[in-house]
Amino acid sequence: MSSQLRLRVRPSAALLEHPMWSETDFAYLRGRGYTNAQVLKFWDRDLKFGAKPVRWRPDDCKYLSAFSRVVRR
Repeated sequence: MSSQLRLRVRPSAALLEHPMWSETDFAYLRGRGYTNAQVLKFWDRDLKFGAKPVRWRPDDCKYLSAFSRVVRR
């Protein structure tokens, strides 16, 4: 895990095995205050609608500001 994405809360086994798993999306959602159970519900819903996993790119200026603001809380 990169030093930028140190997670204070570990993902559950269900999250790690989920087809929507994304370390950066998990860090972002946890940074927003969502619980593991809520993240799992979001991902189940998104998967049902055919969405693909969100891959935040912390090195991309377009995403850096929003991602770093939330993760550093």
